[in-house]
Amino acid sequence: VWTGRGSELYDFALQHALAAQHWPDFAGGYYIFPYPPFFALLLAPLAALPPLLAKALASGVLLAACLGALLLARRSSAFVRQHFLFCLFYLLTFAPLQIAIVGVQNTALSLLCLALVFKARDAGRPLLMGLAAALLLYKPQFGVLIVCFLLGRGRRDELLGWGLGALLLYLLGILVLGPAWPLPWFQAATHFGDLNFTSNGHHMISLAGLLYWGGEVVLGSGARALPWAYLLSAGLLLLGVGYVRRDERRWVLVPVLVLLLSPQTLFYDVAIAVFFLLQDLRPGHPRDFLLLAAIWLYGILALMLRELVPFPLFSLLLLAILGWHVQSLRARASRSGRAWVAE
Repeated sequence: VWTGRGSELYDFALQHALAAQHWPDFAGGYYIFPYPPFFALLLAPLAALPPLLAKALASGVLLAACLGALLLARRSSAFVRQHFLFCLFYLLTFAPLQIAIVGVQNTALSLLCLALVFKARDAGRPLLMGLAAALLLYKPQFGVLIVCFLLGRGRRDELLGWGLGALLLYLLGILVLGPAWPLPWFQAATHFGDLNFTSNGHHMISLAGLLYWGGEVVLGSGARALPWAYLLSAGLLLLGVGYVRRDERRWVLVPVLVLLLSPQTLFYDVAIAVFFLLQDLRPGHPRDFLLLAAIWLYGILALMLRELVPFPLFSLLLLAILGWHVQSLRARASRSGRAWVAE
């Protein structure tokens, strides 16, 4: 894109050749770029820098995104507000997020986008909330799911903001690949998705990743289980949208549901669920700090075992956090009911 060859963006052979030229230590391996062209356009200036400097700058941006997400959460979360430095240290030392930042994976960007969505929601700014949700389209397996929850809310200004944001991103993509860019991008993303499960199936922590593992064990082929995994995820997404829309407090479940029901969620994205768990904790409660200690240690243990154990270990953590949120919501509803009866 930086050299004016945007039409070749999804030429995987060219991507391979460029990786071999700039990162010879990969020894023939390379990272495929399957993201939409507007994201490539925004990243293009990094190509003007030496590879190591570009990587260091990108890691610095990810660190800033993590800090920015915490600053956004500071006002709405009593736990983050009272334990801000602890939360920052905790996140930056949480093993999956460390891997993401050092390896220049985009978890922190997704974190920042979701934090902005929640900040705008809490501040009563629906247009901004929609725009923030549209930013997640840089990672469509997350961005498409969160707009489903916006549709479930059915609020015009939020959907208007999302539509304006999506239109702007589409127009940026035209600068790279022309007005029909969604077609070559979708073909590339589909091809990449198949390859990604082949090489990273045991790192996928979504429902699709769990069923892929189950297919490997039971059927001898994880790929045979994927169509059923996608169908089940779509059904659960519809149920999740209906469940969340009935109570505004249930919006805390949205980030975890997006991670769980996405077609592809890699292990380091579990840090997003941990971030929103931090926001929902109670300041000064020893049990909550014990919970965080257990999660932190599990992150290290699961990371050490991820290449030895074919099971997606971080999916258990994701499910545990979802269960914690559901139980917390039930406890709050019970307390509210008792308070109403007392009055």
